[in-house]
Amino acid sequence: MTHTTDISTLVRWMAGDFSNQAQAIDNPPFFAHIRVCMRPLPADFLTGTCLFLEQAYDFALDQPYRLRVLEFLSLEDKILLHNHSLKEGERFFGAARNRERLCEIQPDDIVEMPGCSMDVEWTGHSFIGRIQGKGCKVNWKGQDTYLDNEFEISADRLLSLDRGRDPVTDERVWGSIAGPFQFSRRASFADEVSI
Repeated sequence: MTHTTDISTLVRWMAGDFSNQAQAIDNPPFFAHIRVCMRPLPADFLTGTCLFLEQAYDFALDQPYRLRVLEFLSLEDKILLHNHSLKEGERFFGAARNRERLCEIQPDDIVEMPGCSMDVEWTGHSFIGRIQGKGCKVNWKGQDTYLDNEFEISADRLLSLDRGRDPVTDERVWGSIAGPFQFSRRASFADEVSI
């Protein structure tokens, strides 16, 4: 159905509004109800194909705690995903669910996050993305950590696992202790993908 560098399928699967409501109901001590919404940016936004990502608690969709621009580039045998942050993120709260606000985001509003790129590979039925090395630095409550992140996306679900690790010992400092967040798609924006 797809192949190693099929950015079109990957981005169409990722372009949606996802919720882990079932997981949060089943296991509330370990999983809050999280929403992840990813919406395509214009085809000429950057060199690669781009999605705007907002991640928020379901009860506070208007106050996302993570905003990113994800840029997908095709390499020889895999896809490279560059993570970008936004300079003044508050200006774009809600843009993933509002096309007019989404169009206000310009390339000058983003900054590439050094060391936070991911390799994305096709498994035969899904794409798995993993952060490259220990270079994605996160200061968590005054402690230096590096981001250990991976995701898996298929036609019907998204799994995501974020952990912060000590740069010397590799011990988990923050993040999930009960496994990945399990998201199902509430809405699809695949028809907005222009590749």
